[in-house]
Amino acid sequence: MTSKSTLEKLEYLKVLEYISKYTATEPGKDRVLAIRPFNDPEEIYRQGKAVEQAKEILIRNVPPPFEYLPDLKNELAKSKIEGALISNKKIVDILKIASTSRAIFTFIKNNSETAPLLTSSFNNLFVDKLFEHHIQKIIDENGEIKENASRKLAEIRKEIRNKRNDLVRSIGRIMKSLKEQEFVREDYLTLRDGRMVIPIKAEHKRHLKGFIHSESSTGQTVYIEPEETLELNNDIVSLSFAERREIERLLRELTQLIGSVSDRLKKSLDELAYLDTVFAKAKYSIEVLGSFPQINSCKPFEISDGRHPVLLKKIGRVNTVPLNIKLTEEKVIVITGPNAGGKTVVLKTIGLLALLVQSGIHISASPDSNFHLFSKILIDVGDEQSIEDDLSTFSSHLLNIKNILEEADNNSLILLDELGTGTDPDEGSSLATAVLMKLRDFGSTVFSSTHHGALKLIANSENGFTNAAMEFDNEELTPTYKFKLGVPGSSYAFEIARRIGIKKDIIEKATQNIDENKHKLEEFLIDVEAKSTVLEKKLKELELENSRLAGLSNLFKNKLEKIEKEKKEILKKAKLDAENYLSGVNKKIEKVIRDLRETNASREVIKESKKIIEEVKKETENLIPKQVELKEEKTDFNTGDFVLVKNTATTGKIVSVDKDKNRAVLQVGSLKMQVSIDELNYVKETKQSAQKTMYSNYSLQTREYRLDIRGEKPDEAEFSVVKFIDDSFMAGQDRVEILHGKGTGALKNTVASVLKSHENVKQFYFAPIESGGEGITIVELK
Repeated sequence: MTSKSTLEKLEYLKVLEYISKYTATEPGKDRVLAIRPFNDPEEIYRQGKAVEQAKEILIRNVPPPFEYLPDLKNELAKSKIEGALISNKKIVDILKIASTSRAIFTFIKNNSETAPLLTSSFNNLFVDKLFEHHIQKIIDENGEIKENASRKLAEIRKEIRNKRNDLVRSIGRIMKSLKEQEFVREDYLTLRDGRMVIPIKAEHKRHLKGFIHSESSTGQTVYIEPEETLELNNDIVSLSFAERREIERLLRELTQLIGSVSDRLKKSLDELAYLDTVFAKAKYSIEVLGSFPQINSCKPFEISDGRHPVLLKKIGRVNTVPLNIKLTEEKVIVITGPNAGGKTVVLKTIGLLALLVQSGIHISASPDSNFHLFSKILIDVGDEQSIEDDLSTFSSHLLNIKNILEEADNNSLILLDELGTGTDPDEGSSLATAVLMKLRDFGSTVFSSTHHGALKLIANSENGFTNAAMEFDNEELTPTYKFKLGVPGSSYAFEIARRIGIKKDIIEKATQNIDENKHKLEEFLIDVEAKSTVLEKKLKELELENSRLAGLSNLFKNKLEKIEKEKKEILKKAKLDAENYLSGVNKKIEKVIRDLRETNASREVIKESKKIIEEVKKETENLIPKQVELKEEKTDFNTGDFVLVKNTATTGKIVSVDKDKNRAVLQVGSLKMQVSIDELNYVKETKQSAQKTMYSNYSLQTREYRLDIRGEKPDEAEFSVVKFIDDSFMAGQDRVEILHGKGTGALKNTVASVLKSHENVKQFYFAPIESGGEGITIVELK
């Protein structure tokens, strides 16, 4: 179990407060604030996946129909006590448990395909419309007892109204008389102890017989209940008592009804709190652009584009520098770099994100991130100097380290901030080295920040250790807050001192005082960091270029597949049309023969006609491509071999072979074409095959030697130009034209870029002004 101190220092509880603001119910809020990390991988996965499914519902703009619900566990427990009475206001809240449960049940059912994990709540949600009806019959939505809650109550209230009307008439008559005599001070009636009285001037109180209830603070007004209305007031008070008793009876009946299903209502309230929590997590995930990472201890620990949620809320996504870490076999990472460079933030980010993931909470990081399941997260972060416990900063750190060493194992995540500080540097460095080696031997995953130069050397030479640095802008002398794994960092003490204006002679003196080897090491580290930054920039540029080329490759592949599909459909249709044509010719031939017989033509005429017909039939059949007979597959092709180009109907004879370039030149009819040797199959040369070359893909097409790419996008145009040049070269063309227009120059630049790198292009230039100028590029092929 992670200690409360660790949760507070890593700001885990603060994130729970953020999430709790998205809840709709008090039990849901309490449940969010009580979330703690799990150690069960199945439960972690289930929680994270449930949030993902709830998020999909919210993204479709379908909010769950939650109503505000207070914590009603005490009232539900009270309802089971015999003779207990729950107030009408609380009963209305309990009614909301039932109505909300029914609404959420329908909501989850309607979204069961999107969120199947949430359907497990069905069995616990209370759905009973008859129960709701019983309460709604007696109490309205404002918590007031309805007029017709019972027949007896309706009769009592009717009688109260009648008595009050009589009382008002009687009092009104008395008031009128007293007013005419100017005995009353105010022209209104008032109530004292639930009884109607008249405010009369104190000096005239003897003029009205009745019961004095009270007088004003000045003593100038006396409140008298007239004698003749005493009985009416008594009747009203008695009826009010009867009304109250009837209401109490009704409330006890409802309390008893609630008690009969209180266990089911409590389960439903718990389930509503759980669902409220899931949707609150989902709303938080949407706010931080969160996702749920992989959890696989067999793969390297990796955080990709991770952001600290508190920083994210405080300074925004754009200003929060993402954290990128991917560990290898080394599990002890020594982080160095300048003060205020972000080392502590990195430690807190790693720890906080690990806690959130194990709580089933989405984090602001790429879903490609991979976390390990840690049994313990142990930290020594921050200053815990204590006057009360007589602990110095160094002693408090040592006490933390002692506890960590006692608890750490091979499944622990340990975060140590400024290990070895607060004492003699040499002794602190030695102690820090020994602690890290011990934790390495335990097999723990350790991230430790430090300023000790010796630890950088240890991390570079010891097995299981690796260096890491916080990047620093050498030109601006400001931290970039970027984490770099695999390289040590410099403290930049002298550089920062120069920047803030420390006198030059003081810095020079300090430089002289420092050990020469150490000074050289710091300069070396600064140089390494600068070069590493340049290399990283170049690497990113290469990655972007690879991504662009991969995109183009996919585009070409898709277009080629489309072309191949269209080609096969055209050939299939052509074959079908030819077969239909041949069938029609056969029918015509048979008709000619019948006509010849019917007209009694001579045997010689018939024989000659049949001979002509057979010749026509044979010529027609040659139009239909037949399957070429393949020989055994071979890769060693020679000049004179007869071959078939794979995935086409093109056959031809090899006229030359360049084995170094894996290319061959074929004679296809009157044309020559260059192809890869891998695209060839060896076939038997037959007269029929020789004829077929005349019907190859290239000889059948009437080829245009001008390409018009106007209106195409640059990536589409790039594909078109490459294919056009390849086809033209294979068709034996020496010179072609590409019409791209002038426009913004984007297509012109794309054409030039392709032609510069194409192996079959000899040279290219713009057409003469009278022939189109810069709107047309003329290409000469090799």
